[in-house]
Order: sequence, then C-alpha cells, then structure tokens
Amino acid sequence: MIDRLHQLPLPLGAVIVCLVFVVPTLIGSALLQPAVGRLLRGERDPNMVVGLLLNSFTLYYGVLLALLSIAVFDNYGKAQDAVAREASSVIALYRTFSGYPEPIRTAMSDTLRQYVDEEIGPGWASQRSNRASTRGTLLVDQLSRQLLDFKPNRDAAEDFIHQAALRIFEDFIEQRRLRIQAAGTSIPKVIWAVVIVGAGLNVFILWLFDLKRSTHFILGGVLMIFVGLVVYMVSVLDRPFHGAHGLQPDDLAHARQQMNPRP
Repeated sequence: MIDRLHQLPLPLGAVIVCLVFVVPTLIGSALLQPAVGRLLRGERDPNMVVGLLLNSFTLYYGVLLALLSIAVFDNYGKAQDAVAREASSVIALYRTFSGYPEPIRTAMSDTLRQYVDEEIGPGWASQRSNRASTRGTLLVDQLSRQLLDFKPNRDAAEDFIHQAALRIFEDFIEQRRLRIQAAGTSIPKVIWAVVIVGAGLNVFILWLFDLKRSTHFILGGVLMIFVGLVVYMVSVLDRPFHGAHGLQPDDLAHARQQMNPRP
C-alpha cells in the first residue's frame, strides 16, 4: 500500500491517506459515539474529565509525531547530503586522474565515467528499490584494481599523486556506502503501530465528549485530516529515494557534465 502511494502525485497521495483516517472516524462517530458517550454519564461534569484526559494524551501524542517528523527529515537530509558528497568525491577523483601518465589516465577516467553513467541511470532505479547496482559495484572494483596495479615513478613525483588518489578513492567508497545505506533506513513497524493506535485513541477520547453529532464530525474530521497529513509526510520522507517524488541524482548528473565525454 505504501509503495503504491509513493508512485502517486503528492496531492493525490495525501488525499488518499487522509481519507483512510477520516472515513472510519466519521462512520464511527455516527454508529459508535452514542454508546461510547454514555460511559461517563455518571460523572458530574464528564466533559471536564475528558478534556483533562485529552490534553494529557494529545501532548504526548503530539511530541511523538514531532520527534518522528524531525527524525525522518534528518534522515532525508543525510541522504541528500550523501549524494552531494559522493558527487564531490567523484569530481575530485576525476581531476586527480589527470596527473597520471597515459594509458592509465584514460583507462581510469573512462571507468569512472562509466560508473557515474550507471549510477544516474539503471543504478538509480536499483537505489529506489533499496539495492546497490551490481554493475556499479563491478566498476568500483575495476577502478580499485586499476589504482592498486599502478606502480608510480618516484622520479616523476607520481607517488604523491597516487597517494592523493588513494585517499580520495577511500573517501569516495565511504560516501558511496553512505548513499546506498541511506536508502534502507526506515521507521520500525512498532513505531508505526503506536502512531496508528494513538490516532484511534484520540478519536475514542473525542467520542467521550457529550456534544452534538455534527460537532463530533467536525472535531474528528479535522483531527484525522491533520494526523493523515503528518503520517503521509513521514512515510514520504522515511524513504527518501523511493517513488516518483524521491531524491534525484542531480548532483551526480552535474558531476558527469564536468567530466570530459568518452573518446
């Protein structure tokens, strides 16, 4: 269900999630609220008791949603930053290769260009499915072998360039790992369960109020629309690379534009 929502436009997906919360709430307000409302009729002022309960409950539930929103937004930002850092390391690596002699310079530069072409194309589709590109991994291994097989000429100061390239390549590997790892981060199911149960308890507490049915419809509808929007926002940000509106390889594509075309 969530995977399908990621393929929909943002407004349509938000409307569907809100309806999932609102429709059961309104049906329950019409059918269940009269029975639930009778539970506290023996109290002298039941609405005051329910109001105190609702204030306490919404405080903790609001804090939960706030912390959840901050956490997923932070993960989204880290995923975006990982792509930018990998692109920066690619450019730095490509420029360092210009100091190598031929034919290794052309061979390594071509391998790096192939890697970027793979990652902004088929590899990005794999990224959206929480998988690392197989061809991208093979190209990284090939580039690693090319670097390790090179024997620098100390008299030509090639050892300094080679050491710098190895350091940048190590940073490139780390940034690539962080980018791939960011696709697999998600909110544990137990937290989703608490959010859904908490939304249901919010509605149940509203039903305890001794109010007109139309008032219950308004309060329940407004509350569930807000909860639905928050849940949809969290679900979208929770999987930053997934779906039609996920992160795009813009930074890697920009890095590719700065690299010379294949000969």
